[in-house]
Amino acid sequence: MKKFVFLILSAVLMFAFEWSGKVNWSISYQSAKSIAAKEHKLVMVDIALTNCPPCRYLATKVYTNSQVANYINKNFVPVFYLADKDSIPTEVQNYFTGSTPTILFIEPNGKLFTYFVGAREPADFLAILQKVKSKYKASK
Repeated sequence: MKKFVFLILSAVLMFAFEWSGKVNWSISYQSAKSIAAKEHKLVMVDIALTNCPPCRYLATKVYTNSQVANYINKNFVPVFYLADKDSIPTEVQNYFTGSTPTILFIEPNGKLFTYFVGAREPADFLAILQKVKSKYKASK
């Protein structure tokens, strides 16, 4: 029995999936809002599903890209939710369309600034982030 449990545990760990990449995700939306207000940044909320191939692509190919991760960490306050596992705050749910991945950019006051749905190649994702930051700074 111990060998069986060890075998199952080993298989689970072998196929375990790391969602974080190199991004410094906030522990909660409320925490992210608080930091964003102090640092005059947007909260970047990524809402994914466990079995969503584009979501996995973002986690394995985009958020592991050093340029993308560094840009996110420097210019946004990111927070991540799995829609099928996590309790998404009501304020965030109001902006979630149900499609994944959904990337929301929310002002510290809780107002939606912009969003997009779907995964992108790292260079394209970075270009979107740069445009969002530029438009946000211009609006202030």
